[in-house]
Amino acid sequence: MSTTSIATFRKVTPGILASAVLSQQDGRPLVTKQDLSLVLKRVAPALGIDGTSYHVLDILLGLVQAEDFKAGRRPVVAISNQRLSEYTSRHPRTVIRCLKRLVEAGILAYRDSPTGRRYVQKDNASGHIEAYGLDFTPACVNLESFRAAADAFQAQIKADQAARRELTRLARAIADLNEACEGLEGFRACAQTILEERHTLLGFRLERMRALYQDALESAASDHAAFSENMSSTGDIAVTSLFITNRPDSSKSNIRRTRPDGREINTKTDNGCAVELALEKEPCGDPAREQPKLRQAARPQGAGRDSHQETHQDTRRATQRDRQQGRAQGASQHGLLDDVSAGLVESACSELQAVISHRLTSWPAICEAAEEIRVLIGVSPSAYAQAVEQQGRYVAAACLAVVAEKALRDPEQISRPGGYFRAMIERAGEGRLHLARSLFGLAADRRS
Repeated sequence: MSTTSIATFRKVTPGILASAVLSQQDGRPLVTKQDLSLVLKRVAPALGIDGTSYHVLDILLGLVQAEDFKAGRRPVVAISNQRLSEYTSRHPRTVIRCLKRLVEAGILAYRDSPTGRRYVQKDNASGHIEAYGLDFTPACVNLESFRAAADAFQAQIKADQAARRELTRLARAIADLNEACEGLEGFRACAQTILEERHTLLGFRLERMRALYQDALESAASDHAAFSENMSSTGDIAVTSLFITNRPDSSKSNIRRTRPDGREINTKTDNGCAVELALEKEPCGDPAREQPKLRQAARPQGAGRDSHQETHQDTRRATQRDRQQGRAQGASQHGLLDDVSAGLVESACSELQAVISHRLTSWPAICEAAEEIRVLIGVSPSAYAQAVEQQGRYVAAACLAVVAEKALRDPEQISRPGGYFRAMIERAGEGRLHLARSLFGLAADRRS
């Protein structure tokens, strides 16, 4: 008598078992593919899905059919690990680990065939469909919980950004107090230490900074009160009275002088009223040409030429220094953003604004949403920081928006958003990036 042994495919974990239970439930919630895709991409950072795992999820969302989410159908993707390995340029074992992570997160479930192969078989006569592969049923069941987790994650990102701004603001306020009052060096050092701490929770650091700022304010106020009391206790300072020395008949000492144009003016020889009268008149020449003459007249005679040369040299040095500092940030942005406006970015990135729940109405708003966009498409913080350093905040944020919009519209077109973003920054540095053309194209596709 022959016996049949049952082969095992994988080691079952609690996460895999939970997804399998969800996939077998009756009455699967009816959702649309578009809604599911948007929620999964928003919640992916909160679930720890990034890198290759996010890339695999993006491919699976592009392959699943929208009709399979209707009643009586099952949203199954029948794609082999080898094909996913070719799509992602990763080893098949890496793909297997990424799929396991997606299953344990409650997004997918394994629906294995008797042989372990993934395929879809359709019967045209009866309309019956038999599908084996990767099932999106757990994601449909967990859709509302995923939506709440995505909203909480975005709210946490905004709260962290606000806390960092508050930390920086309070640290600068303490530095200003240190410049205005003596004896507050210790407060400034403590504020710098709190800013540089990375292992401490952000909320705890903010509470410490607020308490430190309050102590610095009280210390500065007490020092100011002691200084004012000391000044008031020293007594009055003797002041010598100034008397008018003009003679009563000084108005009779006027003499008449003739101007070059023939008109006569009255001047006083003893108290300088002619100078006051001249200053009340508006200058006839160009004020920009007259100011150097007035400054030259106000200088001592022996140091006039030397001080003028030193001032001119200092001005040239400051101008050159400012140009060198702003060349890296301003020069690249000026050329790339000549034909790009915030309104163009807003009209071109409609899908992105629906995902991040932001309106890209101005450049500050675009820069503020850059952190959320970076997390959404999986760009590393170091890559974005390097892009900001090379091309400036506006160009880097606009490139992020373009990459995210293209990835949301056609996931198969951009398989690696992080590499696409770095390539755009490199083309911008070489002068080969046509940012305005890309935005106009996206806006035109949306209208059509």
